[in-house]
Amino acid sequence: MPPSNINLGLGDSERENRRTGIVFDIIECLIQRNFSYATSDVRNAYAIIKEDLLNPKYKKVILILHSQGGIEGGLVIDWLLDEMPRELLQDLEVYTFGNAANHFNNPGKTLAHARRNESEGESPQVSPAAIGTKTIRRIEHYANSKDFVSVWGILNFANIPNRYMGRVFVRPGSGHQFIQHHLDTMFTLGKDMKTLDTNDFMEMEVEVQPDELNRPTTGEKDTGDRVDHDEIDFPYDEMNGNDSLLQSDGSFRRKMKVKELSRLWLYRNGASPIDGS
Repeated sequence: MPPSNINLGLGDSERENRRTGIVFDIIECLIQRNFSYATSDVRNAYAIIKEDLLNPKYKKVILILHSQGGIEGGLVIDWLLDEMPRELLQDLEVYTFGNAANHFNNPGKTLAHARRNESEGESPQVSPAAIGTKTIRRIEHYANSKDFVSVWGILNFANIPNRYMGRVFVRPGSGHQFIQHHLDTMFTLGKDMKTLDTNDFMEMEVEVQPDELNRPTTGEKDTGDRVDHDEIDFPYDEMNGNDSLLQSDGSFRRKMKVKELSRLWLYRNGASPIDGS
């Protein structure tokens, strides 16, 4: 991951899956995705991420995945959810680009939360209160609407209830390359090689219900804490901005920009957002 587009200001550990040609790469993707088969890349990545999460010197572990990496990262997360304490998984943040996976898990921390989320038909649109009860607090997916990998990956599965956890940001456009078609269009650089303060994608508007910004969890006492901007979710097809502000139930939506909802945007140019920002 080049630090010029997204500089996390942290120690980087980059791993790239070995390529064997497009035909064999697709075969490997299908085996990993359809049979949840953990290849050596998945096992090695799991060991590294688990070790980092258990290391007290790290305050957070950030996982950035692209294409087939979304499949492998999803399998790693499945294993982490099985074996790691929930408190440690709160330190994990996940950001994907052109995700080829057919699922992305992030269960509630308690049985009551899981049952409530299931009854709400979650994925990808959930209440912020439900997001606040998730095991992994921050998962974001970025995709191009005409990227063939995203079309048969995340965009094909994201609207299936409880199938794809995390917020989905979709940019109208094509292309699958990580830097050329994702980072350069979503985290655009200026002439000084620093990420610009704005770009067309980040200025796109998303419609969110105003009460989604600060309502307490149903059935739980309101402690006075408010859900922050990175705990808002919405369906990816709302990115077109063609929906009416007046919903069928008579409530109104508030327009917000992608950059106001994107947690990853807060990391640009070496910044490090605090929790709750």
